[in-house]
Amino acid sequence: MKARSFVAVSGCFLIYVGLGLIHLFGNIIPYLTSYLRERVDRNTTYEQTAWLFYTTECISSSFFCGVWLAQRIGHRSSILIGTVIYSFGMAATYWTIKHSLEATIASLAVVTNIGFDCCYSFPLAAAMVWFPNNKGLMAGIVSSGMASAPLLMNNLHTYFINPDNLQPDADGYFHDPGILDRVPTLFLIMGAVQGGILLVGLLLYQEPPSETLEEREDYSVIPVENSSNHKVEETEHSFPKELGVTPKEALKMYEFYILLVMFIGSLHSSLFVNNFYKTYGQTFIDDDIFLATTGSVSSIVHVVLRVVMGLIQDKISFKGTSVVVWPLIIQITFPYFGWFATFCLIGSISFIGFLASMVYPENFHRQPAKSTICNDEREQVLYGTVVWQK
Repeated sequence: MKARSFVAVSGCFLIYVGLGLIHLFGNIIPYLTSYLRERVDRNTTYEQTAWLFYTTECISSSFFCGVWLAQRIGHRSSILIGTVIYSFGMAATYWTIKHSLEATIASLAVVTNIGFDCCYSFPLAAAMVWFPNNKGLMAGIVSSGMASAPLLMNNLHTYFINPDNLQPDADGYFHDPGILDRVPTLFLIMGAVQGGILLVGLLLYQEPPSETLEEREDYSVIPVENSSNHKVEETEHSFPKELGVTPKEALKMYEFYILLVMFIGSLHSSLFVNNFYKTYGQTFIDDDIFLATTGSVSSIVHVVLRVVMGLIQDKISFKGTSVVVWPLIIQITFPYFGWFATFCLIGSISFIGFLASMVYPENFHRQPAKSTICNDEREQVLYGTVVWQK
């Protein structure tokens, strides 16, 4: 049983590695933009190709589409269909990038992330159910799969497209014919590789058996009074056996909007840096391979901290972990004023997120032995709603 659970979580992790396209944008955007500018439309700029990132964020947050599909055909079938769509979207960019930016956005951001939505929610929930006493750790390990994608792929992509480590011209774009010729082929390779990783993950993926779903910690039971003044039994953490609200109910709760502000503050800064570090770095660093390696090294830190934060959250609480992490985000963000207005804005958003984490009402010290957090369609829809609004 223990071996089976580790195999299942390994499958969940690999599925997330395959879904890590958004973390690869930072390294490939300079090549993609240069190709569009040189071969398709001379007016294409980095500001315009940034819409790939914005569209990806919007489409990839519509998790409820995947939940709707899984309700009808099952989780594994939903992930398989998502894998095919996801890989097709990347591979199709081989042709769409030769046509226009809009077509590229349609394949690489829209089609690919429809497939993403069909795959994303279930591995994370399954891993937490396989290890119900270590939900934070499991969430950190599985989600670190996406963060590890640059570590595995950045330098491979760079060595394929720019083996001679050529630098962009003074205008900030690549014009070398050899580099540009290899850009469309990169997306065929990405579609095959990422799709292959997803298929391996799907082969290892297993939904928890019924005995795991019914597993509980050996908490002492204490009586508490419910709203009808009748005594009910709950764990020592006073956490109800089942907790959940519908999306409509959540929209009326102020906690939902505090979480939304926290999401904006935490992810906006990190995703901005992740997607534009190379574009910005090329303005004063003349080493393409070094910049790709920088993205790879940063992903190591990202992976380690996701796991560590999950472990800490299991021991203390979500709010306690957030209060520790926010000053670190602000410390990282504020000193770098190369793009002064932009980084001031990012730092301000991070600070607002920190303030939101301070007022977030947390009634329970740890997650319960048995909860519905991310385990059914309501919670996955709520999670998707928060991320989409962000």
